[in-house]
Amino acid sequence: MKRWLVLLTLLSLVVFASRFAGFEVRPRGNSELDVGTGVYTLPTGGTITDNQSGLVLEARYIQYKDGEFIRAQGATLKSKEGDFSAASLEYQQKPDTLRMNGVRFSSGQLKGITAQQGLLLKEDVLVLKGEVRSSEPVLEASTLVVDTAKDLALVLGAFTFRDGATTLRGNRPDSTLLLNFAEGKVRANTRVSVDILNRLRPYADKL
Repeated sequence: MKRWLVLLTLLSLVVFASRFAGFEVRPRGNSELDVGTGVYTLPTGGTITDNQSGLVLEARYIQYKDGEFIRAQGATLKSKEGDFSAASLEYQQKPDTLRMNGVRFSSGQLKGITAQQGLLLKEDVLVLKGEVRSSEPVLEASTLVVDTAKDLALVLGAFTFRDGATTLRGNRPDSTLLLNFAEGKVRANTRVSVDILNRLRPYADKL
């Protein structure tokens, strides 16, 4: 319940649009510049800090081109709310998207959000696909579309959801579940309005 709200707050921060517009780079070792392409490579990794938001990206390997992209492997994004990590990620400024593989989020308040793939879009929408799991409330699903601005999450396909004494399951490829995080509570409903379904479902096809 509160833990999901913390996640949504973090994810709204993580949308990179202006957050790495003026960043500070600290290589762990050497920094290499390809003069022809303008691409910097940090072969032994380093840290990228956004001084405005306080977000810190640490990774064991980084490539970036100012104003265009950041690519990282073995990456952790640190914020006041906790740590967000990915086996690999790529941020593209145009269009404003962040793609991730091997996604995990953890903090003192939230544990166990994992997925094989993730995509953050400028519309403040997060798409998670592939063995999506959370520990509280318990969720097992293949696809999750999170609207961070409206505190909603749409589960698509087969799922299992447990929160206290409540257990909901969907066994069909076209099963749906709506999670509403308003007012500090998680409300789950297998009846999803046509408007919400039509608005959020297309985002799943972007990943």
